[in-house]
Amino acid sequence: MPSRTKLILLFALLFLFRLGFGLLESKWSGEDQLQTYLIGLKCYTTGTWPYFGPDVNGIENQTVQNQIPGALEGLLIGLPFYVFPIPEAPYIFLNLMSTAGAFLLARYIQKRIPTLSFPLLFLWISICPWSLHEGTTILNPPFNFLPSVLFFIGFLETLPALSQKLLKPFWANALMGFSVFWTMQFHFSFVYLLPLTAYSFWIQFNNPAGTLGMKKPIGIDRSLSASKAFISGFKKFRFLLYFVAGAAPMLVLIIPTYLKYGLFRGNVASGFGVPFNPGNALEIHTILARFLSLACFEMPRFIGQHNSERFQFLLQNPAILVPGAVLWIGGILQAVFLFLAWFKTSSPFPQWNPLKKVLAGAFLMVYASFWFTVKLPMSHIYFILFPLIMIYSCYVWSYFADNPRWGFAVRLWLILAVGFQAGYAVAKAPQDSLYTQREVVAKALREKNYRLLGERRAGSLY
Repeated sequence: MPSRTKLILLFALLFLFRLGFGLLESKWSGEDQLQTYLIGLKCYTTGTWPYFGPDVNGIENQTVQNQIPGALEGLLIGLPFYVFPIPEAPYIFLNLMSTAGAFLLARYIQKRIPTLSFPLLFLWISICPWSLHEGTTILNPPFNFLPSVLFFIGFLETLPALSQKLLKPFWANALMGFSVFWTMQFHFSFVYLLPLTAYSFWIQFNNPAGTLGMKKPIGIDRSLSASKAFISGFKKFRFLLYFVAGAAPMLVLIIPTYLKYGLFRGNVASGFGVPFNPGNALEIHTILARFLSLACFEMPRFIGQHNSERFQFLLQNPAILVPGAVLWIGGILQAVFLFLAWFKTSSPFPQWNPLKKVLAGAFLMVYASFWFTVKLPMSHIYFILFPLIMIYSCYVWSYFADNPRWGFAVRLWLILAVGFQAGYAVAKAPQDSLYTQREVVAKALREKNYRLLGERRAGSLY
């Protein structure tokens, strides 16, 4: 690990890079970005409690119009204005969170795989397309980046076969509870965390010695007195209490909505459910490719909807044409290699095979989830699984860590990636930057009138 001074400097540089990227590529030309920003701006300018957060809509069903219960989104976007009443304030706070998430994930991976360089890990996670594009702009998924990292650190630390004994049981389970109920207020992808949480609970219940750090399993001795038997049984289920303790701060932000509007306001995704979607069931190869590409340099996804549009973008920006071509091909090869590596059974790390099973289970969960929805199997829907896939990918890349040529190739790759991402943000700035409308936002802040920027969607609950 570098010295503390170097760590602070590295964090500051990557934070500034991600902040600059988010400001230049903030997609202010998109309706969703504007509406998300308006929720926090309304909270600040009106001084009201944001009972509801993200809008629920989609191209697959235009009749659905609702909002996710909970105050977290409005508060996370609105409260930074009290510290810095400038249009950039929410971006500063969001990118501090997401950069901290990249830092924690890199640190956790380096603890698991000591042969990998922490600075290179931190840099790669920070500039990886899905981390950078989906972790730096004011939209719903970016706010889940840090909690997703916290969830998977806690989740893996509760599994004896994968734990590095880096967290005590309380913190591991509390992080899961905190993350689930945080994510619940931003995106329906929290449902992917529920089966993983249930699996963790099942493992902890059946193997308390391995997960609770005790010398021997706890069982309920029928010969004990009622009070002692109760205490003994309670210890076997203490992980549930830890989970609830972690969830409590987030529940405080959700409960007021249900108290005011009733419990049935939470059923806001039913319009996208179907008994069975055969079209999505046939997309297993597409879903698998997109699943693994979350931890790769999946650049095409962000520069255009179709190959013709992507080629045109690169040709119009010759400064990033060559890096773009190299990274495009390299990103595809990364995903192919991650798929092939799954079949490798030998590894210097005992966690390799258990991790593969968890990853396979996560993929099958994602794949099966699209059987019962009209939603297209887009990657952002399961972006919440990014940390798990990134951890798996780093185990794969660790096979080459001792090769000097590999070290040179990694550094060259990262230089190309940084250059491309910077060039991309500059190229997109004229149409997507916050600064295309900064003066309007600044005026709305000064006059405490969010409507100067825009109106909330018709039918919005907040």
